[in-house]
Amino acid sequence: MRSSIDFSPARASRFLSISRLLARTTPTGTQSVAGLAARRIAFSTAALATLAGLGYAFASVLSVDGWSIPEFVMLGCFLVSAPWIVIGFWNALIGFVLLRFSRDPVSIVAPCVLRAHDVDLIEARTAIAMCIRHEDSDRVVRRLDAVLKSLDATGYGDRFDIHVLSDSARPDLVAEEEAAIAEWRRSLIDPDRVTYRRRTANVGFKAGNIRDFVLTRGRDYDFMVTLDADSVMSGEAILRLVRVMQANPKLGILQSLVVGLPARTVFARAFQFGMRASMRSYSMGAAWWAGDCGPYWGHNAAIRVKAFRDHCELPTVPGGPPLGGAVLSHDLYEAVLMRKGGYEVRVLPEEGGSWEDNPASLPEFLRRNLRWCQGNMQYLRLIGSPGLPFMGRVNLAIAILMYAGAPAWITFMVAGAAQAWEPPALVGGGDGVFPWGLSTSLLAVMMLVLFAPKIMGYLDVVLRPAESRRYGGAGVFLAGVAAEIGFGLLFAPIVSFSVTAFLIRLFVLRRPMGWDAQNRDGRRVRWSEAIRSLWPATLFGAALAASLALSAPQVLPWAAPVLIAYLLAAPFAVVTSIDAPDADAPSLRLVAVPEEVEAPAEVVAVAQGPAGGAAYAPPMAPFRFDDGADDRGYSAAASPAE
Repeated sequence: MRSSIDFSPARASRFLSISRLLARTTPTGTQSVAGLAARRIAFSTAALATLAGLGYAFASVLSVDGWSIPEFVMLGCFLVSAPWIVIGFWNALIGFVLLRFSRDPVSIVAPCVLRAHDVDLIEARTAIAMCIRHEDSDRVVRRLDAVLKSLDATGYGDRFDIHVLSDSARPDLVAEEEAAIAEWRRSLIDPDRVTYRRRTANVGFKAGNIRDFVLTRGRDYDFMVTLDADSVMSGEAILRLVRVMQANPKLGILQSLVVGLPARTVFARAFQFGMRASMRSYSMGAAWWAGDCGPYWGHNAAIRVKAFRDHCELPTVPGGPPLGGAVLSHDLYEAVLMRKGGYEVRVLPEEGGSWEDNPASLPEFLRRNLRWCQGNMQYLRLIGSPGLPFMGRVNLAIAILMYAGAPAWITFMVAGAAQAWEPPALVGGGDGVFPWGLSTSLLAVMMLVLFAPKIMGYLDVVLRPAESRRYGGAGVFLAGVAAEIGFGLLFAPIVSFSVTAFLIRLFVLRRPMGWDAQNRDGRRVRWSEAIRSLWPATLFGAALAASLALSAPQVLPWAAPVLIAYLLAAPFAVVTSIDAPDADAPSLRLVAVPEEVEAPAEVVAVAQGPAGGAAYAPPMAPFRFDDGADDRGYSAAASPAE
């Protein structure tokens, strides 16, 4: 009797092909390609289904009395702005589930970490590279000295060198840099561990600075850890990155999770409290499906030098101004090129030992945000470049969407105000019965989707008693949540308006903004400065409020949070630039971050005096490194960090 099973060569070949496909792994060999593809399909299906459901519900609400031109515009704007917040919702939800119900969530999203162990010897040589341009020299030295001492405390300090890569051009600041670095080097037993190099031309901006380093001194190192001028990392955090890189030869970039240093101003403290809450769940969820095609944020990350040199040379953005020329938001595109070169790019979504300063005031935040916006808009000309991996194009598209939602939201509000003046339906088809239940449910769902990253982050802290104690206790934490919600309701509309105005300036007036050094120090924002920069937002809010008051006063209570944010934009900028009342009062830390409750040594070492923007007096006895000179290569008594 013939067997009913077909053992034909064609069937066997198909079976082998499927088996090989299922056996394929990412470049490090630590994750199944098929499994990662299944995650991405599940995520995209959930996101698209959510977007379709929200779009259908909103269209149903709009079409009650037929369609008008403003309603068509509102629906289009809704569909443009919704993808970014839907992606954020699913990232946060997935991340929250992993954090709450997995023993080791990091190993699930970045399985390459399982190859590394805390006892692994550090054999690679690593450069700690900080790019600076017109920065405070004392700030730079203080941070790098803290990093160096923290590395030496691990016993592996001899495997690391410090490189200060300057692009400064102002003679006075160049002289300060040279003097500060020279004084610091004199305090070290082995001054050759610190190298200062200054380029005479700022070609390619920060990316060009790094490129110059990897083409010259980079050949002496296996890895480099990139830092910004406001960055600081602990020795243990750096060793964690290096050990994972050592254990995975096909891992090109490993990005740490960067959190804000303790700050003094109302703005910086509230901003980083909310960012800290949402970042962990959001980053965990994003890493779950991004996998080996993760992002690079430009600093506080470990990079395989040879792979970076061979594969990450940036192109010139084609076309004329305002988007053509050097790549400004270089980091994400470098991550795409690294993955194109056959190396993984991973995020390590765990808190610990990786910090940066956040902008101390609203004007400084807006300047930084608009620089990023301009850089991300260049991806419009790069996303179609030949040979890029599909997931790389997805990451570039998401980066564009991050800013595309702002003008869509502003246009949505303008169209809504115009709709209030419209005569009844220009296009027929509605049944005339307004769906109050659907409308109210849609609003509630949209609020949930919009605020999901923060909600999930706050829940994760509250549900972990040990975690809430790091914030000063559950009561203090929840009070901080309430304060941050009020801050966010005023902050978000102002940011959206500024992005919209800038995009009009960029694409209509074709006027890009400069790419100068950031003012990292706190200062009081003057009323004249606030009014001069924020009057357009205030005028827009006043016009919108007047229009609604005349045409649809019943809508004003619903629009009040946004309208108030615009009308109070200038006072908000001024008031939030002052030092918070609890900045020097440990018992009143309303929006405290864990480093304020128990400050690590590195945080204490970089804390500034009362005049500094990131100044902070930790609620603990000052940390002291070993006095005098020791075998780790420096004299602590002469260190600028003390």
